[in-house]
Amino acid sequence: MEDTEDTEKTGAPGEWALFGRRVVARVVDLVIATGIQLAVTAGLDLVLPGGADAADPTVVGAVALSVAAFAVYAGYEVVLTGVYGATPGKLMAKVRLDPVPPEPKAVLIRSAVLFGYLLVYYIPLLNLVALMASVYAVFSALIDRPGHRGMHDRLAGTSVVQRLGRVGP
Repeated sequence: MEDTEDTEKTGAPGEWALFGRRVVARVVDLVIATGIQLAVTAGLDLVLPGGADAADPTVVGAVALSVAAFAVYAGYEVVLTGVYGATPGKLMAKVRLDPVPPEPKAVLIRSAVLFGYLLVYYIPLLNLVALMASVYAVFSALIDRPGHRGMHDRLAGTSVVQRLGRVGP
């Protein structure tokens, strides 16, 4: 009910409506980036010694898969935000990063916090700690009120806000 009142007074979505948009944007972006990652993994399967067997990787394969996965997810965020001012998910959900334009370093920090666990995916225990940090970053956005700035936003000095007007260079 508070969200409806906020929207009527300001024309902007309320706190939880904006959070819902962020969730939709993240899901759309994860689906797109995962599709790209699957294509990259298929390509690596052809060139890695022993193939890209995620169930029983060689050391070279494990490192290559981890670095490639991180590069895809972080690169997706950094490049698209740099070129278009937002990722496709954010554009669709009508949200953007603040400040505008966000510095590539800030977007890379956000991405490193969210996807850094991929770099250590095949290192026992360290991968669990890194994954817990990533999950906490997402969860911290849920509990932070009123801005819903997760650990990744706080470390990068950014926030996600409603997009008003045109986005892009």
